[in-house]
Amino acid sequence: MRVQRVLILGPIAPPVGGVSIHISRITQLLNKEFEFDFIDESREIKPSYFNIRSLNFFLYLKKLIQANILFIHSGKKSLRTIHLLIGKILGKKVILTIHSFRSDTPIFVTSINGFFYRLANSIVVVNPEIKNQLHLPEKKTIVKDAFIPPQIECEPELPKEIQESLSKNNNDGNLIICANASRLDKYNNQDLYGLDMCIEVAKRLVEKKLPFFFIFVVSSLEKNADTFFKSKELIKKLGLSEKFILTNESLSFVKLIEKADIIVRPTNTDGDSLTIREALFFNKPILASDIVERPAGVNLFQTRNFDDLEKELETLIKRQIIKKGLEVDNTSKSKEEFKKFYSALLNLKLS
Repeated sequence: MRVQRVLILGPIAPPVGGVSIHISRITQLLNKEFEFDFIDESREIKPSYFNIRSLNFFLYLKKLIQANILFIHSGKKSLRTIHLLIGKILGKKVILTIHSFRSDTPIFVTSINGFFYRLANSIVVVNPEIKNQLHLPEKKTIVKDAFIPPQIECEPELPKEIQESLSKNNNDGNLIICANASRLDKYNNQDLYGLDMCIEVAKRLVEKKLPFFFIFVVSSLEKNADTFFKSKELIKKLGLSEKFILTNESLSFVKLIEKADIIVRPTNTDGDSLTIREALFFNKPILASDIVERPAGVNLFQTRNFDDLEKELETLIKRQIIKKGLEVDNTSKSKEEFKKFYSALLNLKLS
């Protein structure tokens, strides 16, 4: 039987983000069943992949023509629509995954987007709010979180300095807390990923003499390097250097989750967070903003409320609900389930 050629359109790591990780894991999961090609939409140009920013329309069109299925993961609404329209004109089967859709999008824009998205053969949305907001058709829309289990044995080891910090703080009896951001963007003129909240709350918890060590990982400094370095200066100024590491070092965040005690997700907008899903997968306590409906088992605090974040994080630390050294192996029982779902999706046997 002829192998189906799937063209994935979306961001390819680096920089690392939830969508690029999702794409990587799909291809790892199904690389024996399908032939994958890519159109990269990330801002970082990589020689191995054709990037949409090259503006080479003929190569773009050639890739679409050669594909049997277009699997769209674009973050930009305009790119989703362009890929979808050209794909349908070429008579291609199109699967559209919508990883996020901001609630403040004007109604007329939402209506236009929803109209075009209906042209896809199958639509995957990561939460029911997106489906309802876009008024997507029941028959072809699948609500499915974006999480795919990591192959932890394939993840690179953490950098030596991070390992040494973890080891030292474990020996000192400190709980390891971690959070991350793809970039230090603003949303509604506030830190989208809540770095400012983490630094301020860390200062308060130090004053309460609570045992913790905080690692905040930023994948890319694009456009916001000033914010990163100003934040590092603030950490130093507040006397938090021994308690709070802000790093841009390339590392496997899922590997860090595996070794952490508490994970924090203080975003002021979100879709379906890979960080949250991975924390739950490893049975780690996760504290997240209540900006969207979160999965069962997530501890919540009021979005952008510093006092509530402090209170809830303090509660988690005091309870010491995580047992260090706990090993949970969900990979074997989950891998085949995820493989079966995405195989059926790409073969258009769902919806």
